[in-house]
Amino acid sequence: MPKYIAKQSLGHYRPGQEIKGLEAKQLQALLASGAIEEYQEPQEPKADGTAAELASLTAKVAELEANEEILIAGKDKADAEVAELKAKVEGLEKSLATSEAALKKATTEAKKAATETK
Repeated sequence: MPKYIAKQSLGHYRPGQEIKGLEAKQLQALLASGAIEEYQEPQEPKADGTAAELASLTAKVAELEANEEILIAGKDKADAEVAELKAKVEGLEKSLATSEAALKKATTEAKKAATETK
């Protein structure tokens, strides 16, 4: 005889409990109303390609992680180059400022010397 499981509270039966002690007419009426359902054994998962899909996705994840490592290494190298170039720019700006100051001083001295010779 098939087993029936309560889908909702029925008297002293709670959802998920097996219904026992009812007549066939009562069971048919409860089945028709949707209050109970026939118990079905859990089925084994079918081999529908999910294992292959899982393996494929796992391989893709591994590939993406490897690409991420490469990108992180490239970013770190680029950041180091940027810091080095910023240091060079600062040095060149200081050198330019020093050269401009020396040029200005030389220009003033030249003008001073030109006015003294007149």
